[in-house]
Amino acid sequence: MGVIKWLKSNFMKTKIDSQEAVPELDEDDIIREVEPIKRSTLNVRDQEQRDRYIKNCCEQMQESIVEIDKASMEYRLVTDYLKDIEEIEAAPGEYRARINKIAERITKLDHESSLNRKSLGRIGEEEYNLLARYETEVSGDLETIKKNEDFRELVRGDLQRLESEKAVYNYQKSELRASMKNIKNFLLVTIAAASAATAVLLVFYAAGGLDIRIGLILMGAVAALALTGEYVAYSDAVRKLKYADAYIALLINKQNTVKIRYVNVTNLIEYEYRKYHINASVELEEYWSAYQEEKKAREFILRANSELALEKSRLVQLMRDLHLKDPVIWARQCEALYNPKEMVEIRHDLNTRRQSLRKRIQYNTENRDASREEINDIVKNYPEYGQEVLGIVASYNNV
Repeated sequence: MGVIKWLKSNFMKTKIDSQEAVPELDEDDIIREVEPIKRSTLNVRDQEQRDRYIKNCCEQMQESIVEIDKASMEYRLVTDYLKDIEEIEAAPGEYRARINKIAERITKLDHESSLNRKSLGRIGEEEYNLLARYETEVSGDLETIKKNEDFRELVRGDLQRLESEKAVYNYQKSELRASMKNIKNFLLVTIAAASAATAVLLVFYAAGGLDIRIGLILMGAVAALALTGEYVAYSDAVRKLKYADAYIALLINKQNTVKIRYVNVTNLIEYEYRKYHINASVELEEYWSAYQEEKKAREFILRANSELALEKSRLVQLMRDLHLKDPVIWARQCEALYNPKEMVEIRHDLNTRRQSLRKRIQYNTENRDASREEINDIVKNYPEYGQEVLGIVASYNNV
């Protein structure tokens, strides 16, 4: 009933209790007691104060009515949910068994989908799409990259070994050259010594007429032995130097061949690296493992979502056949259908919400009625302002 009609019908009547009946609440459940509107400081005959006061009462009434409407609508919804629970629990045994079976299936699929979703994200979308593009080639390419990497390590080892051997023979060449230089020096010394000895013997012969034949023979023999040894040593050094040069040339040829293999296998590896945007086969191995898990999870989620949609559709239809107010909501809280503990929790939550809504309705109802009573009291006690007050009230909607 509108306040204007209500005030007009009670203009000169006594107060009528319009408070809606609500369940009695314990003292601990009261949100807070509605304090009566006081106008002890209000000068009713002052128009400005009077108008402001009436408007304040109307605004409180308007806000309370809006809150009552909202809470009442929510209260009806909560009550409908509780009635739906009663309908579900009253369903025939065979029918309820079908509901429970589908609900358990939905819960299981949801749980498995959740577990699979946790395994997502181990590989970036870019890497996933790249491996999906080369999916049929990855296994073979991975094996080829590993073999080429192993072969490259062997070739690198061969190059290092050849380089080491070449360094050894280069060192031998420098030693041989130094030895040959020393032999040449010894040869000169031997010739000079032989010449000096011959000169001395000739001086002895010229000066004293001594027989120098034995001295010359001995000196010649010693010189010949020395020169022969030096020649043999020099010839051996020359032979070894030639061998070292030949072996180094052979090593260089081998190095060149091995380097070609190394460059070729490196180019093959780098091509595969660029193809898969990696720096080593171990990266591709990790990506491939993550991709396979990601693909498996995505495929399962896709199948599960399709099956979930079908199962939820079946469940909603069964709920519709029970003529529930909201059959769709049960597709989102399936566990409660087959788990009594979950259903008790939902029922408890709904009852708690309904109790809270009753408090809210009661509070706003009392506040609305207190404001109405204030306006009615002013109209009754100051009839000369009645039409003015009713005019202010009429300017507010739903009051």
